[in-house]
Amino acid sequence: MPTFFSYNALVSQRASGYKSTTHALAEIIDNSFDADATEVRVIFLETQDAGKRHIAEILIADNGKGMSSDVLQGSLQFGNTTNTNLDVMVVEKKKGKFGYGLPNASLSQCPCVHVYSWQNPGSIHTTYLDLEELQRAGSIEIPQVVETTFPKLYEGVDACITEASGTVVAWKKCDRLSNTRSSTIISKSQERLGRLFRHSLAQGKVITFYQYRYDARRAHYVQSESPVRVIPNDPMFLMRDTHIASVLHREAASSQPWSVQYTKFSTSGKKCSPTNHRFEDHCYPIQFEWRGRQYTFDLVTTIADLDIQKPGVREGGSTEVGKYYGEKTKEGNISFVRADREIAAGHFGFYAVTEPRHRWWSIEVRFNADADDLLGVHNNKQGIEFVATPSIDREDEWNQHTAELLQAKEQLWHFLTIKISEAVKRVFAQVKKQHKEWDLKNSTPGGSPGEPTGPGIPGGTIKTQTIIKNTDGERQGQFTEDQKKQLLDRLSQRYPLLEPSNIQSAIDNYDKARVRGCVLYAESESDQLWSFSTVYDFLIIIINTKHEFYQNILHPLRMAGQQDALAAIELFISSLAWEEHTHFRQPKETEVLESYRTYVGLHLNRYIKQVRLDEAELRAKSSDDDSENPSSELE
Repeated sequence: MPTFFSYNALVSQRASGYKSTTHALAEIIDNSFDADATEVRVIFLETQDAGKRHIAEILIADNGKGMSSDVLQGSLQFGNTTNTNLDVMVVEKKKGKFGYGLPNASLSQCPCVHVYSWQNPGSIHTTYLDLEELQRAGSIEIPQVVETTFPKLYEGVDACITEASGTVVAWKKCDRLSNTRSSTIISKSQERLGRLFRHSLAQGKVITFYQYRYDARRAHYVQSESPVRVIPNDPMFLMRDTHIASVLHREAASSQPWSVQYTKFSTSGKKCSPTNHRFEDHCYPIQFEWRGRQYTFDLVTTIADLDIQKPGVREGGSTEVGKYYGEKTKEGNISFVRADREIAAGHFGFYAVTEPRHRWWSIEVRFNADADDLLGVHNNKQGIEFVATPSIDREDEWNQHTAELLQAKEQLWHFLTIKISEAVKRVFAQVKKQHKEWDLKNSTPGGSPGEPTGPGIPGGTIKTQTIIKNTDGERQGQFTEDQKKQLLDRLSQRYPLLEPSNIQSAIDNYDKARVRGCVLYAESESDQLWSFSTVYDFLIIIINTKHEFYQNILHPLRMAGQQDALAAIELFISSLAWEEHTHFRQPKETEVLESYRTYVGLHLNRYIKQVRLDEAELRAKSSDDDSENPSSELE
């Protein structure tokens, strides 16, 4: 008679390391999908003892092709699997392989599991594993499969999806669940299972949760809540109608400044369009050969749409959608997907987790079961051994025909590390480039994270304006209508894209504050860092946003809201402009000083460019030094 193996070994399997009830359920769902099921129902049966609700039983039911008596006989034996042909597994994208999923996952949640399966109507067979019964009998033998009828209880809770074929796994006496209430487990499982099985769900597979509560008065179970269907939760953000739909819809319907940008992605609380794009330069198959077999790893890299990264605000990460992306980063931007089922996610040593802008990209590495040993896939399918391997032992010569497994793993890990590192480097560089271009074009200075980009004139800091006013005194009297008109004309020439009403509003603010001048930021084709003009005795100091000093020094300070450092530079430039305006008014003097400002601007440009060259040399040297460590530059 076949055995499970020793009783103590069975008991020890209860601590097999499943992260949660959700992960244990995933193992059973794997088997259902491998059996060609299109629908899986997870049914919670709750009872109430001493006024407290608890889960008495969990049923995992499917409409797959069912198991024959012989297959069912070995279904609860550890290490017994029908997926023994790797080529077939690859072609059919089978998820099961190790033969541990059903008994291992079940024992991690309960000491007693029953399995019912049928391949034809009315021909139902069953077997079970009950630790308490085995202990009483002093036996470790697997009970013989017997023919049975479908339990009335299970019929009453719709566990029979179709009479044609199917399987029901029943977890009884559940004593090691993650939570005592089914609603809590469902809440946690929706997002997790949606992510693990996102590809299968997107292809039309269905996972639904049902809750039933025992009604003592009527002596049967009644449905207590509406069914909850699992929807895809795509960390690549390439799928339609995924978990992010509800977040997008709430933000699109809000009165926040960024709501308009989100409307193009949101259809309803359940429907949305993709919010990322494929980063095509780093979407390609990676081939690896070892001992006559070719292994394929598909690399897919995505980047968030610019309206997701910058939805009309400088810090898109501060919106609810941005925070959702941030939660994805906590899980990990890089995921490994085996046969359409996520196995592992994390950073794997490829990027600095403290950099918030990393939230805007994702990478997926897709592979098949034949690569399990090379990547070190855990037999509970909750992780892999792979980590970034930037360097390998050069003395250990690689020979794909004779190399042992450890050598092949090291070679593959190094190869994948190079490819993933390059993808991370390039996609993050694109994120930074997009942010810099957008910020230069749209952002107003010194705001707090999430501040909308204002339609008004980009001016100096409040601290600069206050110090100038306190030091140089207030302007006597208010602007006349003629002065306001001239200021409007002058500023409209500088800012042709701004609405006149917004410029007029800025002028009214300057008038109310009684300031004698202002610092503004605007593009100029001049080589000067700053210039100025006057309207009557009101001084307009313009800092050139196309100058190298602005783009490399002032702009980062503005975006970071570094008011003190920014004000110090603005005040220095203001003092030069004010003294020039006060003491040098003759045409010949102003011509000389304009030339002087040009030469100063050019000289300053050379300084900044040299700084950038020095930084580039340091990066190149660092890259050479770390040629054995391609991931280091990403930190």
